Amino acid sequence: MSKLAISAALVVAVSAASAQNAAAGELKPYRVGFNAWIGSIAFFVAQEKGFFKDEGLDVQTKSFSAPGDGLTPLIAGNLDAHLTTADSVITVLDKAPGQLKVVYLTDTSAGADAILARKDIADIKGMKGKKVAATLGQCNQLLLEKALEKAGLSDKDIDLVNMNPDDAGAAFAAGKVDVAVTWEPWITKIAGEKKGHVIFSSKETPNLILDVLAISTKTVKTKSAETKAFLKALNRGYEFVQKSPDAAAAIAAKALEQKPDEVKAMLPKVNLYSGKKNLEVLAGPAAKASAQVAQFFKDKKVNDTLVDVGSIYDASYLK
Repeated sequence: MSKLAISAALVVAVSAASAQNAAAGELKPYRVGFNAWIGSIAFFVAQEKGFFKDEGLDVQTKSFSAPGDGLTPLIAGNLDAHLTTADSVITVLDKAPGQLKVVYLTDTSAGADAILARKDIADIKGMKGKKVAATLGQCNQLLLEKALEKAGLSDKDIDLVNMNPDDAGAAFAAGKVDVAVTWEPWITKIAGEKKGHVIFSSKETPNLILDVLAISTKTVKTKSAETKAFLKALNRGYEFVQKSPDAAAAIAAKALEQKPDEVKAMLPKVNLYSGKKNLEVLAGPAAKASAQVAQFFKDKKVNDTLVDVGSIYDASYLK
């Protein structure tokens, strides 16, 4: 190759690299926290398929072990948005009123949170006198109370042990507790291994356990356009899940550290929300269900105040 040709090739290569760098530089950073949850499958898909980049965003992710763990960094300005739960938002707003908004519902648990019992415990009434693991002061304790009420029992009728959902699932699998209030993937794992069965689940309490995208007042002031772009890409992720569930399960399996078939088994246990469904549910059913959670937190002295859930939900980013 002649020196002239080599020079021309170098110019083309440098120009291409410069164009790529310029394109990358045009992407606006948007920092998002999340935890490994089946309901966030549209988010995992949108990230993997480049939907956020298509909307001009450089989505920078940070994983947290529990859904509420990213809310303090969000309020501090270290995140722009966080995939969390409505009950976690309500808990934080007790001490930081007005600091958070829920702008999207990713899903509601419809069996992905459940009460697992030993085989000899046939139903809810069979929990009486048994060792039950649940997370005190959080939404899965409310799920437990809903179940107990249905059977005419209260938490005084059981030996209640405070454990987070993952620890409760692990303790149940190890035979250390009789009953566990837990979530996926423990439900699918334990049922698959025939170590226990579901006696009550979130399928019986619509919208009680909501998974949401929360933003802070700082995000509201500085990144409204980016938030709208994020939700547009997230909706594309939702549409992909609906059209190609097998491919979506394979993508989510990596984020959830599960096998694709296990992810597919979890999917029916969450009701995923589209943008259109969000407009229907955000201000109505979601707020009504969250009012129960807010009252529960006040009654159990988890919160000092009765959080005004009517001011939390904001559908304007979807319009």
